[in-house]
Amino acid sequence: MKYPYVNHKNWLKIQDISIVKNIGKNELIFRAGDYLNYGIFVVEGCLKLFYFDENGLERISTFTTKHEYIDNWNDIHQNKPLPYSISALTPSTIILYPLEKMVEIFKQEADLLQLCIDLSQQIIQKKQEHYSVITLKTPLERYSYLLKHRKEWISDISVTNIAQYLHLSRETVSRVRNKIVKDKTS
Repeated sequence: MKYPYVNHKNWLKIQDISIVKNIGKNELIFRAGDYLNYGIFVVEGCLKLFYFDENGLERISTFTTKHEYIDNWNDIHQNKPLPYSISALTPSTIILYPLEKMVEIFKQEADLLQLCIDLSQQIIQKKQEHYSVITLKTPLERYSYLLKHRKEWISDISVTNIAQYLHLSRETVSRVRNKIVKDKTS
């Protein structure tokens, strides 16, 4: 178990408020401007959080894969709508947790409060990672970072979506991939 410090009875409290959903490939779950009043845990599959930049290009903020959690906690407290949309890249099973109910439960239990802190830190780390990746100077450095740190994304996610995450064109990512393969074989 990933969070062994959480008491079994408290997992059951969270389970009692959960809503399980099966999502089809490319199905939009929440759109930019919606209020995300749920935490989302991915049981199976892959979600993308995306937006359109000033030029109308789709940009992906992050991918959320099996056994990862996302929410919009800061914007909930500030009553702000989502700045991005969320959709399924693959058929996915997700669990939705109503945030207001989670807050009530988490306030009462120290182990769940620690869980909240840990989940929030993971979300922040992914945001920092993405910022670090897109500030790398060359496309080769960006793609190489993913090869080293997010290899499962490279094998499971399309080149187009990887390019949108890296803020590069699909053609540039294809050229970088070909260069890496060529360099390995020579």
